[in-house]
Amino acid sequence: MEASVSDSARLVVEELLQVHADERVGIVLDAESVRVMVEAIAEAVASLGAECTLMEMPVRMDAQRNELTRPIERALEETQVLIGLTGSCGAPTYSAVVQDLLKREQLRMISMVMRPLEVFTGGGALADYRALHDDGRRLGRLWESGRRMRITSPAGTDITAPIAFEDVWVECGYANRPGMASAFSDGEVSSRPLEGTAEGVIVVDGPIAHLGKPDEPLRIDVAGGRVQAVAGASGQAAELRHLLDTISNLDNIAEFGIGLNPACRRNGRFEEEKKARGNVHIALGDNIFYGGTTASPIHMDMVIYEPTVTLDDKVLVERGHVRL
Repeated sequence: MEASVSDSARLVVEELLQVHADERVGIVLDAESVRVMVEAIAEAVASLGAECTLMEMPVRMDAQRNELTRPIERALEETQVLIGLTGSCGAPTYSAVVQDLLKREQLRMISMVMRPLEVFTGGGALADYRALHDDGRRLGRLWESGRRMRITSPAGTDITAPIAFEDVWVECGYANRPGMASAFSDGEVSSRPLEGTAEGVIVVDGPIAHLGKPDEPLRIDVAGGRVQAVAGASGQAAELRHLLDTISNLDNIAEFGIGLNPACRRNGRFEEEKKARGNVHIALGDNIFYGGTTASPIHMDMVIYEPTVTLDDKVLVERGHVRL
């Protein structure tokens, strides 16, 4: 089952963002954006009488993936609603300028960066977003009450860290007030481990942002909140080692996230699988979005299957089943 492109666009604009007729909306795109998605979103915004401006930036690669152009940064100062639709990078989501505008509650934002049409119209896009948001708020309250998180998995993940309980993000589609940020499709709760504290092992058996799903699980050893070594013979393991050698601060353990969306598919795409109910993602690199101080050109999500997540003495996820 799939929704039409126009149905998904209206859901995003009318329900999740709740755009009003007097608002200024900016869509950030690049040459790799899916144009039919851009056009449908712009049409949905215009149908409400809001002002929609398309802002096209260059395709960004490794060292600049989180950077918007300066003219776009300046234009966002006059924008009330940001919709990120870049195909090559996550700059509309992870830009330091966007984070500052969110913090000052001058902007609200929904991210659809690096997402193909199939994610916009199927799978997680078909969820009951009101119910999903209720689940997210429940998990968020539990998360805020805890101090230390442990994540394990049958593949061998076993990592522990104290968490930033004061900076918990509930991303379940809705961004209808200034300062709110979400994605589409969506469905997760997340925060950063405190910098310099994560210890243990991550075994990645799901898809990785920018790299795809590894041909075989890869092992990442972590100490002092930083990657110490990557073991694995796959091409993805080799590419990750190369990126860690060349990208500043990519070795930082940046985020722990729990997926909540029951409609998300296991389709090999990190942007959908990380939102799937019961999956966990652990991110490397930039953590500015999550209230941290470590900047990196890349924020790299890595999906873990069948995790068990313990917050202090409470089990939040058990072998891939969310316990609320």
